[in-house]
Amino acid sequence: MLYDDSMLGFHFVLTPEDARRTEQKAFDLGVPSLLLMEHAAIAVVDELEKTLGGCSGRRVLFLCGTGNNGGDGLAAARLFQMRGGFAEVWLSGGPKTPDANTQLKWAQALGIEITNLREACGDDFPLEYCDTPKKCYDAYVDAVLGTGFRGVPDEITERMIMAPRHDREIPIKGEKPVIAVDIPSGIDGKTGNTPGAFMYADVTVTFNAPKPGLYLTQEREAVGKIVIADIGLWHMMPWNSDALLLDEPELKCEMLTPKALRLMEKRQLNAHKGDCGRVLIYAGKEGMAGAAAMCAKAAVTAGAGLVTVACEKEILPILQTLVPNAMCMEIAQAVKRSPAYDVFAVGCGLGQEETIWQNILALWNPEKKSVWDADALNLLAKHGMKLGSNAVMTPHPGEAARLLNKPTEEILSDRIHAARELAQRYGCTAVLKSDVSVLCSIEEEGPAFMLNTVGTPALAKGGSGDALTGILSALLPYDLPLYSAATACLWHGLAGLSGEKKYGQRELTTDQLISCLWDAERNAVTE
Repeated sequence: MLYDDSMLGFHFVLTPEDARRTEQKAFDLGVPSLLLMEHAAIAVVDELEKTLGGCSGRRVLFLCGTGNNGGDGLAAARLFQMRGGFAEVWLSGGPKTPDANTQLKWAQALGIEITNLREACGDDFPLEYCDTPKKCYDAYVDAVLGTGFRGVPDEITERMIMAPRHDREIPIKGEKPVIAVDIPSGIDGKTGNTPGAFMYADVTVTFNAPKPGLYLTQEREAVGKIVIADIGLWHMMPWNSDALLLDEPELKCEMLTPKALRLMEKRQLNAHKGDCGRVLIYAGKEGMAGAAAMCAKAAVTAGAGLVTVACEKEILPILQTLVPNAMCMEIAQAVKRSPAYDVFAVGCGLGQEETIWQNILALWNPEKKSVWDADALNLLAKHGMKLGSNAVMTPHPGEAARLLNKPTEEILSDRIHAARELAQRYGCTAVLKSDVSVLCSIEEEGPAFMLNTVGTPALAKGGSGDALTGILSALLPYDLPLYSAATACLWHGLAGLSGEKKYGQRELTTDQLISCLWDAERNAVTE
């Protein structure tokens, strides 16, 4: 039931609304909705069986809401019992859709124990009913609220959501695991916000395509492992057929997979260093030479043919020692006569004096591709100007807040909107960095987004952003800025995962991260 994506370098990301419209187009073609529900239930039970090591003799509580998400749960309960398990169902109320009602009758006919909590308890729903489950369950299936839910769950729904937490010690995961159907209940499918109670899942089985809220939520631990399951629409999805193509999608968004690294530009046999990209880096000052060094070293390692660092005179000897493959020159000399370059990278450990801004303007050519990071963004926030379609900016949430003059909390609450606003205000490709980075560029037909979901907390260390700037600078000559940036984020994240395995999550340094770029590329190509 998993996607056959052995050669696929990307997934489309569908908002709940786009997913609903895609399914409706399938229904209009004659695809039975009940059939898709059965396929969804099979995917859930397959994952449940895998997680438990079998269904026979296992007891599972299925928590089901009143919509089609609850219908998926009811169907999964029936299929689980047919595989030899013992299923029990709690309903938050009577089914409100025809398919969910059909699944309820089918489960009742099989003799599954079903309790409609709203009917059984009314408004006087006792807290202890969910706080102390009547039986010992081996696992839970969360089918209470679907991807389209917005707002705060009501009291009965909240207590159903919290029930698994009272039956196992959180945050110990894997003990009495929770399998979420499409999305953990209470998490907004589009933004990932959690204004009220939310489920804490070990595995989330999401259907047809990933939903942005699964990755953008600040409660990433609550999502668990994400399994993307085909429920019968795979060969009809937009990337295989025009049958379900939406004329005006709510969100035009893609997500690269590790296999995308196979598509990186291959060098011709007669290539020389001038063919492989000339990068000019303006970075570093006394006390922050390491930032410039990490950026330059990453650019060299990621394949840039010629790297030149323009910097203050005081740190020239340091940089030539740390990055012998890069050329160095005093910033005053570079301003008078700029070296030829294909990509201009600026900002790492640079400082924010006004003279630095004047140097940036002297070196920057809007007709050439450029990467703006760190202190260059802080200076940009003060001066404000369009960077143009050749530019890529890479702010973290704090820098984005300064660029948009908004609180950081507002940036984090809707990263898709923030990335779009950055791209529109500054006229460039925006990479809003975080545990999941949101990328946006404004195209003729509207904003285009990409998500990078590959990474590790090992990258939460000073220097990681400098390395990303260097990697992006090396890749930028070969593709559109949005796809170059997405590939750079992916490669950076995969190198982090490789480094975490080799050196440890706490111990990984930026030098070691850069040394793992080859491991990341090799593994992506040979998988």
